Amino acid sequence: MLDAYSLGPNGPYKLTLDADTPVPEEAGWVDMMRPSRADAAFAETFLGAELPTREEAEEIEFSSRFYAEDGTVFMTATILTGVDAGEPLLVPLTFAVSGDQRIATLRYDDLRAHRQFLSRAGKPGNACASTPAVFLGLLEAVVDRTADVLERISGDVDRINREVFAAQRERRRARRLDELIDDIGVQGDLAGKARLSLASLERLIQYASLSLRGAFAKGSSKNRLKLIGRDVRSLEDHVTFLSNKITFLLDATLGLISVEQNEVIRVLTIAATIFFPPTLIGTIYGMNFVDMPELGWNLGYPFAIGLMVASAVLPYLYFKRRGWL
Repeated sequence: MLDAYSLGPNGPYKLTLDADTPVPEEAGWVDMMRPSRADAAFAETFLGAELPTREEAEEIEFSSRFYAEDGTVFMTATILTGVDAGEPLLVPLTFAVSGDQRIATLRYDDLRAHRQFLSRAGKPGNACASTPAVFLGLLEAVVDRTADVLERISGDVDRINREVFAAQRERRRARRLDELIDDIGVQGDLAGKARLSLASLERLIQYASLSLRGAFAKGSSKNRLKLIGRDVRSLEDHVTFLSNKITFLLDATLGLISVEQNEVIRVLTIAATIFFPPTLIGTIYGMNFVDMPELGWNLGYPFAIGLMVASAVLPYLYFKRRGWL
């Protein structure tokens, strides 16, 4: 899918395209989502340079993600998407900047940040009327969306923290510790993906500040790019804090599970110790030898029962006094 926009005082205005018509001359921004070969050809004509393939955009080498070709600067960041659907993914988002008048974006998912940008790009006082404004506005929307994800992770981590360290009775009414491990793993995976996304955004901003010229590198555009870079670094610090907290919660949960398991083993061991003397006594008096004097004693049976009870109660009282129960 390919959409073309003209840029004016009221922000991006979507242009009507025919199936076989190239991008109109008045277009300043071309946005592509999973483009077909024909769409990619139209965009390449618009930019005057060849677009990278998805495989090239997903490469981890710096030279494959950030480069200049035929006067066009290509920059690719990894964006976190699918969080609301419960299936977080990292997908590439490529910016192609040709001079000061033309920009193209290439994405492979319906990014929420992109929708948020379009919803506010035409509002008074925030209208994106130029190519630098579109580039910076999209970056700000992506950073804002990532910040929202981190806030969501922070809230979930705080909830898990309360459940992990709840009192024993409260935890029985809530969820078991082994169930909480699944939640901790989900939040850890989400935080890791957010960290990778922020790292790629930071590299993109650094490259843009060095490679983009003209209107991108002066005045308010330059200051906005620096501010976005500061926001990304602050979010990286926050996601590091969250990752450390998630690691702590995982270790604490595993430790509490071990404590509960040891408690069960301790109780079973004490129970076995308590019932061992009665079992021994019952075994002895179950040996029906003719020469046993107690066989002819009228009080032999009550004496054996009392002895078994005493041998069970006395160890119990001893363990209770020592604080083992």
